[in-house]
Amino acid sequence: MSTTTLTAKTVMRSIARAVLFLFVPALAATAQAPGNVVGIGVRDSLWAPTLKENRRFLVYTPPSYNDTTFLPRRYPVLYLLDGDAHFHSVSGLVQILGTGVNGTFVVPEMIVVAISNTNRGRDMTPTKVDRDAQGRPNPQLASSSGGMQNFLSFIKNELIPKIEQTYRTAPYRVFVGHSLGGITTINALYTMPETFNAYVAIDPSLWWDNRVLLKQARERLGKPAPPGRVLFVGQANTIQPGDTTMNVHFNSIVQFNAIAESFNGSGIRYAFKYYPNDSHGSVPLISEYDALRFIFESYNLPLVLAAEDPGYITRHFAKASSILGYKIDPPEPLVDMVARFALSRDSSAALQLFELNTSLYPTSANAHVALADFWLARKDTTKALSHFDRALELRPGLQRVKERVRGLKRE
Repeated sequence: MSTTTLTAKTVMRSIARAVLFLFVPALAATAQAPGNVVGIGVRDSLWAPTLKENRRFLVYTPPSYNDTTFLPRRYPVLYLLDGDAHFHSVSGLVQILGTGVNGTFVVPEMIVVAISNTNRGRDMTPTKVDRDAQGRPNPQLASSSGGMQNFLSFIKNELIPKIEQTYRTAPYRVFVGHSLGGITTINALYTMPETFNAYVAIDPSLWWDNRVLLKQARERLGKPAPPGRVLFVGQANTIQPGDTTMNVHFNSIVQFNAIAESFNGSGIRYAFKYYPNDSHGSVPLISEYDALRFIFESYNLPLVLAAEDPGYITRHFAKASSILGYKIDPPEPLVDMVARFALSRDSSAALQLFELNTSLYPTSANAHVALADFWLARKDTTKALSHFDRALELRPGLQRVKERVRGLKRE
């Protein structure tokens, strides 16, 4: 058989994927803001005693965060440096990859916390220096550098507690930084690896202070890290045609990668990617995408397989939970969508999926209504009424369900 020949099963799965997308818009529609306002987040701030200043930040919550159709959930949190510059792109990536747009659930829905800058050169440099990357004296650097440890302390002890008191968060945190932000995430991994689960360093400025963090890499990465830690490093093409001497920025990242690949005794799951067609300025977006895909590669659920084998969903998320290090139940909206898709193909599989949702989320009125609708379509009024009644116990204001129940009881 030719390698280009499609088997019947492959053809059917291709058709199934196309059909599946018909079920997506109802779920994706939750991303629409009410009225004429389109918003992607809110501004907030807190007084930071460690830094002795007020710190602003932006917060994105996924569309399902305030959606009352399904039960409230908890969400991983992505903390983003240079927040004003990257908030729009990262929140957009998280939304397109995690909310079911076009049937895409390759990462979990997440909260994004984007930290605005006040004194970037102070907060994102690990040591105080008085010379620039070329070794030339720079007195201004001496007075405005070396505050990274205080900044990391602010994030760990003041910002994270604020976010976790305010929002429904899951016990999984991602830390993303570019350039000086990249060495900030690396230093956070070195000095407080328990604080975040995944670290993303995009074209990190490892040249800083005669490569001080690069020189620590072999020792730091040689020690065991907390379980389940992840590091992704992206590198831009910063080599210039006119370079006549070694490009210290580029070379420092190359050396860090060589150390991480050869001397990683930490147990950290590590990935590196070089982007030859991207500059230092353009590389964040593509790196952020690849980093999220790498961090959450175990999360990505093949939807057609889930519709074919309802037990696959629970096995898949059990495995993802083990890899990521926190319990991930199959999301209620995802199971509901796959069940409705399965209904057009295999009523037995659909029933198992609807029942899975009522088992995972017994206090969800929506899950019981969906199961009641299933039984009603099969003319089992007794079972349908049982689940309609349960839905009304949970949410007495469901007018459509009240009318349906009244009609069934008159029959």
